[in-house]
Amino acid sequence: MFKTLTLTRTADTLSRPAAIGLLRDRLSSLCREGECACTATARLDVFCGGLRDLTDAQLRARFAWIVRTRPKMPREELERLIGLYHLGRQEVDGLPICCDVETREHCACDGWNRFDNLALEGAILELTGRMVVVE
Repeated sequence: MFKTLTLTRTADTLSRPAAIGLLRDRLSSLCREGECACTATARLDVFCGGLRDLTDAQLRARFAWIVRTRPKMPREELERLIGLYHLGRQEVDGLPICCDVETREHCACDGWNRFDNLALEGAILELTGRMVVVE
């Protein structure tokens, strides 16, 4: 006779800052040299997907100050320039990733403010395989 074994998987509890820190570290590790987290998440089709959720018109409107000098540039070039902008802001402000930049500047999105605790839990599961509860 075999015993039935029941496996349970419990979730760790994390504070919101700890959850963001975990995601920040994981997203940083996904970035290639010279690549911001927006570019990495779009390339890998994970987390928020970077700038992919913005239409061309929305992207051009939010970064009109870049488009103004080169109005006919293709979207790919605009995304490349936005990535360079994010990397520059990260360096100037001493911020780890562009999600932190966007939390302050709100150009492309609202950064970490865009995600409620449930969304952070889902992102941690997607990017790390860990089940967590964010409080």
